Parts: sequence; structure tokens; C-alpha cells
Amino acid sequence: MMTRNTSDTSITFSLAELAELEEARVREEHLRRARAREQEAREQREAEARRRAAEAARAAAEAEAQARREREQAEAEARAEARARAALEVARIEAEAKARLEADNAARAHELAVARARAEGRRRSLVHALAAALGLVLCGGAAAAYGAAQHVAGLEQEARRLRDAQAALAEERESARAAELAALDRRHAALRGRPLARDAEEARATAEAARNALDPRALDHDRLRAFGDALDALEARLDALERIAALDRRHADLAAWAVERRRTEATAATRAAAARARAAGADEGALRAYESALTRLREALAQPATRGPQPQVRSPQPECTNPGDPMCGLDGRPL
Repeated sequence: MMTRNTSDTSITFSLAELAELEEARVREEHLRRARAREQEAREQREAEARRRAAEAARAAAEAEAQARREREQAEAEARAEARARAALEVARIEAEAKARLEADNAARAHELAVARARAEGRRRSLVHALAAALGLVLCGGAAAAYGAAQHVAGLEQEARRLRDAQAALAEERESARAAELAALDRRHAALRGRPLARDAEEARATAEAARNALDPRALDHDRLRAFGDALDALEARLDALERIAALDRRHADLAAWAVERRRTEATAATRAAAARARAAGADEGALRAYESALTRLREALAQPATRGPQPQVRSPQPECTNPGDPMCGLDGRPL
């Protein structure tokens, strides 16, 4: 009997589980269909929105095209009207110019006829005047020729004086340039003889190129100035190298001191500053930074090293010398 009840109960439970599974499946199916309907409705709404947007864009494009056609037509009409007005204005100007030209031609023809009549009258009187003037010219020609010869001689003398002055000035200029080149050569030789000249390879090559560009037979002011500028750059580079060498010697001394004091970590900033100062194209600021780093290193090394706490040493207690003293303990130490 109990077995039959247990079987009935198991079947009842299985049916209940199946019913629940079916209900879950139905709910899931309804939910899926609802989502599908919602998705379809959303797609329809989006399609309708796209259709309306396309219609609106098409309507706007048509309106814009219509407005553009109207503007083009209005502009064409305005241009045609402007051309017509310009043609009328040109015709009016041409007619006025033609009328003025005809009037001017008539006036000039009248003036020419009057001038011819006057010239004919003056010609007769001019013949008599020329005959009289010819006699005067024959008399004064000799005097005029002598004055002209004297004037030409004076001009030739002045020209010779100017040529001589110009030649002397050119010779003086050449002498000055030759003296300047000699001074620059002496300075160049002195710079090449300095101890660190080999290290300034780029500046030295620039100075050599500037010197080779000079022709002693035709010295040029611009090339002389370029040679002088190159020597200035070479001297500045040599001065910088000498300063770096002095700072390096100081750095070596401080580094040895740091090793002695077991504080080599304090030289890291100084090594970085030294590398920047030795780099190509280093300026005055890099040298000053190197020098400042050395000063800070010296000050850091001059400070005493920090020490840890020292152990306390107890002073020895005095021992009792009199065993019968009541203040002495059994171990012979004062109480």
C-alpha cells in the first residue's frame, strides 16, 4: 500500500514538474513573440522615420534646386540688362568722342592755316636776321673756340686728378686688407697652438675653410669678416674646453674625496652636469650648471656624515672599601 502511494506521489510530482516546464515554455514563447513584435514595430518605426527623412531631404533638395534656378535666372536677367545698359553707354561715349575728335580736327586745321600764314611772314624777316647773325658768328667764333679748348683742358686735368686719387685709395684699401689678413693669420696660428686645439675639431675646420676661401691677390671684405667670425667661434670653443678641463680636474678631486668618505652616490648629479657640459653645442648655461653642481658637491662632502645612536656606556660603580660599612651590600657594592 505504501509503495502504491509513493508511486502515485512520484507521478503527481512529475506531472507537476511537466506542467511547470510547459508553463515556462509557454511564457518564454510569449516573451519571444512579444520581443519579435516589439522588434518588428521598432523596425517599422525606424523605416517610417527614414522614409519621412528621405522625403523631407528630397523636398528640401527640390526647394533648394528651385531656389537656385530662380537665382540663376534672376542673375542671367540682371547680366543681360547690365550688358544692354553697357552697350548703350559705350555707344553714347563713342558718339561723344567722335564729335569731340571732329571738333578738335577742325580747330587744329584752322590753327595750322593761321600758323602757316604767320610763318611765311616771319621767314622773310628771318633771312635778313640770319645774314646779320652770320657776320657776328664769324667774328666771335675764334674767341669761343679758344674758351672751349681751355675748358676741355681743365676737365681733362680734373679727371686725371680723380683717377690718381682713386688709385691711391684702392692701394690704401688693399694695404689695409693685407694687414688685416696678416693679423688674422697670426691669431689663427696662436689659436691652433693652444693645447686643446685638437679637441675643437669642428670649429677648427670651419676656420680652415674660411681661410682657404681667401685669395691674397684679391682680398674681399666679406670673406675677411667671415674668417674673423670663424676665429671668434674657434676661440670661444677653446675657452669653453679649457674651462671644462679645469672643472674636470676639480671634479676628479671631489670624486676622490667622495670615495674617501664613502659617499660616491653624491656625485651622480655632478656626472650628469659634466656630460651635458661636454656635449656638442653646449652653451654657457651648461658650463655654469656644471660649476654649480661641483660647488654643491663640495658643500655636501664638507658636511659631517650622519651617525646612528651611540650605545650608552654605564660608568662603573664604586666598590666598598670597608666591609663593615652598613651601606655596603653582601656583594661588596654600595647599596
